Amino acid sequence: MSFWNNTKKTVAKAGSGLRGAGGIGPSGSALSASDPEFNEQEQRFRNLERRAMRLLQETKDYRGSIAGMTTAQRALATNLTAFLLDVQRPQDYQSAYRQAATHIDQTSQPQFDEVYVTTVLEPMAQYCGYLPEFNKAIKKRKGLHDDLDKARRALAKEQGKEARDPGAVERAEMDVQYAESAYNTLNSALIREIPKLINSRVYVVDPCFEAFVKSQLQFFNDSLQQMDSVTRYVPQESGPNDDRILNERVEGVMNQVRGLSICSMNI
Repeated sequence: MSFWNNTKKTVAKAGSGLRGAGGIGPSGSALSASDPEFNEQEQRFRNLERRAMRLLQETKDYRGSIAGMTTAQRALATNLTAFLLDVQRPQDYQSAYRQAATHIDQTSQPQFDEVYVTTVLEPMAQYCGYLPEFNKAIKKRKGLHDDLDKARRALAKEQGKEARDPGAVERAEMDVQYAESAYNTLNSALIREIPKLINSRVYVVDPCFEAFVKSQLQFFNDSLQQMDSVTRYVPQESGPNDDRILNERVEGVMNQVRGLSICSMNI
């Protein structure tokens, strides 16, 4: 982003030639109406900022969701085995599922995470990292605008004196010129650079989205391969009534549990 390097130089230099401007004083004019072109670009920047930060947060949330899912899956597999530990007839699916869940959590997810961080999260974070710098420039523009108002008021005061001091008037005029130059330089830079920042989002999002899809596809393909080792312990589908039959089996077992004497006691 060479354009932003130029902008930062402009921001750093703006106001460096001010003489006697002092601190930031109260604005003497309506800043919001002073430059419609800038106001439009600032509004566009605010919209970009809001959406970019939301996208960055969602990017982080997705990463956390994948990590949380694989961790929860592994914990479930571990506790499933513990829950059936004393069953006389060991179930092969317990071991197969635990091995698959462990591999996904310890291997597939870290591989996905590494690629995701490098190709999606870091580029988005880097792009959003420029936004505070533009905010600083916008804030500095406000300060320079206030300095310009202050310099103009000082000039008007000198010009309004009955016993006018030509030297003081000249110095006040030079201060106004310096203030105008600093303000106009930064104002023009922002009007010029904000559209470039907005347009550049395409060159960040497009490759990030492509990388996101590919990394997601790879992760779920790896997970599917691991889960394939479990499917051989699951009966193959034989018809549309499978769900009904399975539900009936579960309900039958639950009826047996409800039939236990302890469950029928009013305690």
